Amino acid sequence: MIGLFVVGAIVLVVVAIGVLGSGKLFKESIPYVMVFEGSVKGLNVGSPVVFRGVKIGAVSSIHMHFNYATKAMTILVYSDFDPNKIEIVNLDKETAERLKEAGRYVVMRELIGRGLRGQLEMQSIVTGQLQIALDFYPDKPAVYAGIVKTVQEIPTIPTPLQQLTKKLESLPIDEILNKVNLAMDGIANLVHSPELKESVANLNIALKDVQTLVRNVDAQVKPLSAALSETVRDTQKLVRNADSQVASLGTNLNEAIGDGRKLIKNVDGSVDSVRVSAVDMISTASAAIKKAEKVLEELQSTAKTDSVLMYRLTESLREVEKSARSLRTLTDYLERHPEALLGGKGESGGN
Repeated sequence: MIGLFVVGAIVLVVVAIGVLGSGKLFKESIPYVMVFEGSVKGLNVGSPVVFRGVKIGAVSSIHMHFNYATKAMTILVYSDFDPNKIEIVNLDKETAERLKEAGRYVVMRELIGRGLRGQLEMQSIVTGQLQIALDFYPDKPAVYAGIVKTVQEIPTIPTPLQQLTKKLESLPIDEILNKVNLAMDGIANLVHSPELKESVANLNIALKDVQTLVRNVDAQVKPLSAALSETVRDTQKLVRNADSQVASLGTNLNEAIGDGRKLIKNVDGSVDSVRVSAVDMISTASAAIKKAEKVLEELQSTAKTDSVLMYRLTESLREVEKSARSLRTLTDYLERHPEALLGGKGESGGN
């Protein structure tokens, strides 16, 4: 009997140490539930729940939920959060009372509204153990299963591998494989076709012709280069000869310009001398006409007006007057057109 009591006491002590040592007896926790698509292999009871690497809870239980009407099987993962891991700051008394009255899930609902989501994450590559990672994904919509009504549900998102798998499952793999097989068959037929072999043979012939053409071109390049060099030398000689001819032509042109200037000066002098002579002649003729008019007046006073002498004198004076007018016209024209002394009066006959 004494031995049984001793053994029982030892068992009670071990259980007490286990319960009290874990701290769960007096520790407050808040339960949550999450629903994950696909397999949760590697996720066990006690697996950590972390937020950006900080452990804030642990998985408490994993259950299967079967909907008989829809024949859908759902995995429910329950977890307990340690509220002491989250410290709320800048909270006034009124807000604190409101949150207390609203219930313990009000803060979590606000975080979910900001994009808090749960996602399976590899805890250890060696052991393959999983954990639940919480983070903010505001671009991901909150999708609720709505199975459990008594516990706050945290929306989840699939892992990158699950997303990739889902996309691959949506692809028409069979159709793609059929097209690949058809393409491979087409390539095989093309490779073994006689047309391709003939094309390769023609290509080899064309390459040989190109090589022959290149060799011929190389042989022609040297004489062509020599001819080109000779042409360049001839061109240089022609340019030098043209330069010398241009220089002599410039000299002759300068001499011709000088002679032209001298000729213009001589013409100007001739025009001036002709004009002076004409002016002198006109002055002399005018004086002679005046004297003749006086003589005519004297004769008129002594002779008859219808006498032959008077008629002849009158005609002579008229001819002298016409000559004077013609001389004056010539003088005016030479003043306007001195080049007439060289080339004569133009065909137009203008003044």
